[in-house]
Amino acid sequence: MRSQKPAHLCERRPGERGAALITAVLLSLLLLAAGGILILTSTMTGITARDSTAEMQAYYAAEAGVARTLEVLRGNVESSPAGTRASFRNIVCTPNLWTSVSGAVANVAADGSSRFQVTSIFDPDNKVTAIVDPVNPGSPAICANAAYKVDRLRIRVSGLGPRDSRKNMEVVVNRYTLEYDVKSTLTMPNESGDPITFAAGGSNVTSISGIDSSGGGTSIAAVGVSEADPNTTNNVIDGCLPDGTNCGNGPNVTPGDPMVLANSNTPSFLRSVTNARNFMYGTEGLMNAAINQGRYFPTAAAALASTQGLGAGSPDGVFTFVDGDLTLGPGNPTGQGALIVTGKLTLDGNFNFNGVIMVLGKGEVYRSGGGSGNIFGAIFIAKFARNGAATDVFGAPVFDTSGGGTSNIQYSTDAIDKAKSVGGHAVKGVREY
Repeated sequence: MRSQKPAHLCERRPGERGAALITAVLLSLLLLAAGGILILTSTMTGITARDSTAEMQAYYAAEAGVARTLEVLRGNVESSPAGTRASFRNIVCTPNLWTSVSGAVANVAADGSSRFQVTSIFDPDNKVTAIVDPVNPGSPAICANAAYKVDRLRIRVSGLGPRDSRKNMEVVVNRYTLEYDVKSTLTMPNESGDPITFAAGGSNVTSISGIDSSGGGTSIAAVGVSEADPNTTNNVIDGCLPDGTNCGNGPNVTPGDPMVLANSNTPSFLRSVTNARNFMYGTEGLMNAAINQGRYFPTAAAALASTQGLGAGSPDGVFTFVDGDLTLGPGNPTGQGALIVTGKLTLDGNFNFNGVIMVLGKGEVYRSGGGSGNIFGAIFIAKFARNGAATDVFGAPVFDTSGGGTSNIQYSTDAIDKAKSVGGHAVKGVREY
């Protein structure tokens, strides 16, 4: 009987010697690669987070520069020299009026980690650029023209953050919040079929002029009325009764012929009652704008007792919304800016107002008392109900200055310009570039 010695397992698999070592090495390499990728990802995530934070700081620094610029435009930041108005024209023509931010890098953070720089200012409508340079600001040639006005500014600001991050921002600012045309010194739409009440008194009582008192050399119509009213209005201007009888000395009206209102020469807010209601009471209308500025008053007494009154002490005037009747004078503070009256406006005794007066609602203006008064700018009178149907039309307004005293109403581009600006500047667009 033959015996057989069993073979060991390792002897039966000679080709598998060292396989465990190779497997361990491969697994180690895989783990090492995974670990390396994890470390790389973590590092890149940290770098990205730091860069993102730096970019955000630069972005917010640019926003701070835009906000600072708007504060300068609104007169909330002292210009240089002190007391100089940082108007749109001044900023384009002499940008060193606000040297604290013009051209120089201004810190946002106390440690200087985020800063901003106003790099340039444009007048996009006239292609005029003011290079912001506090040392040598220069002045565009167009600034030599005294009649040059800037309606819009395009301002570019660079925000500077940590790690050499930079964000460039551009903002377009309109000088006016509300824009409307003034084609006649006294504008009175009427679609009711009833004649307007236009009583301007004699030549020694009232004068209405469309010649620019600001000396700009321009002129407009003195009186603008709807299609049904020019004949009766012209009769009164000639010193007669509305029907053309009993003629005598008429008011001093220049130019003498009234303008007939049409879409081409009527401001958009007076082309329909619907437009007028939106202009007055819409979401972005005059009443809400006045409320937002703290300049809405339910009574005349509240307006006159306010800190700014009717704007007599403000160099640019104020925005005043009186929801009711108002008597301007005698002894009341005279004013300037934009005055909105929803009730009856009475011009009494001595008074003076520079700007735009809108009597929109009851649509009645009267003159009473002695003394003399002046209004430089423009007056709009329209009669309509606050609420109603879309088919409603303007009623017949009243303009009666045949009472006591004298009054002068004259077109003024400077006064109108200030009146349009009292609502603050409007930001029309912001973008990165």
